[in-house]
Amino acid sequence: MKIAVLIDSSSGIKNLSSYKNLFLVPLMITKEDGEQLADDENFGIEEFYELHKQQLLKTSQSIPGLMLEKWDELLKDYDAVICLLISKGLSGQYNTFKMFSSEENYKNKIFVADTNGVSILLKRQVEFVFKLIEEGNDANTIVDRLEEISSNLLGYIIPKSLSQLVRGGRISKAAAGLAKILKITPILKYDGTIDKESKTRTFKKAVSYSLDLIRKKYKDQLQLDVSCSRSDQETTDLVKQLIIEKGFEIGIWEDMPNVITCHTGEETFAFIPNLF
Repeated sequence: MKIAVLIDSSSGIKNLSSYKNLFLVPLMITKEDGEQLADDENFGIEEFYELHKQQLLKTSQSIPGLMLEKWDELLKDYDAVICLLISKGLSGQYNTFKMFSSEENYKNKIFVADTNGVSILLKRQVEFVFKLIEEGNDANTIVDRLEEISSNLLGYIIPKSLSQLVRGGRISKAAAGLAKILKITPILKYDGTIDKESKTRTFKKAVSYSLDLIRKKYKDQLQLDVSCSRSDQETTDLVKQLIIEKGFEIGIWEDMPNVITCHTGEETFAFIPNLF
């Protein structure tokens, strides 16, 4: 069985040439004037951050017509397509294309996986899927194994700066101002959705607390993947030091995808154990 893998831009993978049989249909980024930009390999990180500073950006699902067009194109050369899209807890992307995949001409050909994933987690899933393909597994088996592992994931997200949460209306300026004065840092839990876990005094304590929670759940897991938006070198060095002190090995360390930074802002760190 010849299998293609299709991703959206929430994985952060833009250089498709690093993989064989990997394809991208981007999510969309919307400017304040309503203009939509495809978050693909032509939209560089420097261009994104410049625009991000100037205005409040929003995100939306891949354009359905482009996704279906890509499916039709790939099915001319492949027996099956496995779609690894942003978590259903963060976007309607999964539900939209899961519905389309049930149409008669896509049944048993297009497999939309329930990834619970985003960013570095999706990148791990891509690598895992290609490994299973090389081992000769069929698409159904691959999706089942991926979903089983992904249902057990737990990570944490720590925004050092609350400025983007204020811009997006998620917290008030007054609350952010008070948090800054008291040096309060929120800790967000990630399990396919994002929810409040706790809060601590200082960013350093928030990172340390999150790493302890991961260690408690995954006792034998030593490799930790990190996704972060733009931050100063001092903060980056501090995070790396804390990870090593807690006994973790750093696996993937990569920039946070544009579509996630749109919501979290700069100086945000996400920690996900490598379960694959």
